[in-house]
Amino acid sequence: MDILTNEQFRDISRNLIKAFESRYRIVPLNSLKKTGYILKKPIYITIETDGEAIIASLDDIEAFSYADTEFEAINALCEEIVMLYEDMKTNRENLGILPQKWLEYLNEVITVDENI
Repeated sequence: MDILTNEQFRDISRNLIKAFESRYRIVPLNSLKKTGYILKKPIYITIETDGEAIIASLDDIEAFSYADTEFEAINALCEEIVMLYEDMKTNRENLGILPQKWLEYLNEVITVDENI
């Protein structure tokens, strides 16, 4: 005896996927929104709704930000990425293994125009 019919299983599966997708989305970020910092290629960030807060995160470097709106969360994440990048470049010789990998990743995706 089946607990669920095939139709009930499909309905539950669709509802679970919709619930998950409404809470988490992965979107491309094409700009860091800071003069002189250019992304060589899009980076993919996660947008998560957590109650009233919106969380934007870049899992590749464990960076994240919280805000009331998606726009604010993305802008704050861009600022966080730039600050981390500059801090890691400045302290390159003192980085541990994981931050060194983060810096390598950011060096692959960010170009800094020193003339601006």
